[in-house]
Amino acid sequence: MTSHPPAGTSSGIVLEHVTKRFGRAEVLTDISAVLPPGRIYGLLGANGVGKTTLMSVVCNHTFRSGGTVLIDGEDPAENPVVLGRTCFIREDQPYNDAFKVRDVLSAVSWFYPDWDAALAERLSDRFRLPHRTTCKKLSRGQRSALAIVISLASRAPYTFLDEPYLGLDASARGIFYDELLLAYSEHPRTIVMSTHLIDEAAGLLEEVLVLHEGRIVLRADADEARTSAFVARGLDSAVTALVGHREVLSERRLGSILSVTVRGARTADDESRARATNVALEAASLQELVAAIGISGIGEVGGVDSESFTTQRTSR
Repeated sequence: MTSHPPAGTSSGIVLEHVTKRFGRAEVLTDISAVLPPGRIYGLLGANGVGKTTLMSVVCNHTFRSGGTVLIDGEDPAENPVVLGRTCFIREDQPYNDAFKVRDVLSAVSWFYPDWDAALAERLSDRFRLPHRTTCKKLSRGQRSALAIVISLASRAPYTFLDEPYLGLDASARGIFYDELLLAYSEHPRTIVMSTHLIDEAAGLLEEVLVLHEGRIVLRADADEARTSAFVARGLDSAVTALVGHREVLSERRLGSILSVTVRGARTADDESRARATNVALEAASLQELVAAIGISGIGEVGGVDSESFTTQRTSR
């Protein structure tokens, strides 16, 4: 039986002015957002911008320094009922090295009210996990596969995945993506996933949140994010003339060839001028957009309901 929030409570994740400091270093700064339930969110950004810390704070694996976190209207801090509705799989998920794979799966089942043992068995077989092998002897990819099995079999209404595929080859990652979508379609839940393989995972994501220096600097539907910038490539002089005074998020040069990521949607006039000057235009991929934001430190997509989230900009 799937666990549900108590009657009368608001569902989803609510963050209000959340901060986290480690000593004098502020890792998360005044983060406010509302994540309605039943969507797949991509939590994106460069290394060290606070993605893992944010997920850890939401799941109460790390105490926040300030602000409010609510899951289904309740604070998860020291709240076993709420925590039973969350599953947080870290980038380097720790296991007891003496435990065998089957021991781990048996032990974790006690923490998740909706644990699906049959699914755990099926996924273990798909990933070819050796049930009688101790965790100490598992490869990096096998440890990641075990974490994926736990996350999906938990059936947790709020599932957080922090770079869950490390060490997996392309075939195994394909299995992960397929099984994630299948589990999501059969038992809808809220999934928050951090990934650096952004373009590879882009088809999974319904909404993206981009962090930079501990702040949410962009949030939008995945499709909308893809149209929020474009890439222009060609001779330096032609690209510079085409872009004019528009905001350039990033640029790369190779000899006389200039490639720039430009903020905003390209227009019919852009297309016409580009054809006349042999400049190639294309929509920026999510990977290119996130990389550009990591360089420029800005991001904002207009036309999004302000009640759904707070967009925060860093000063340049």
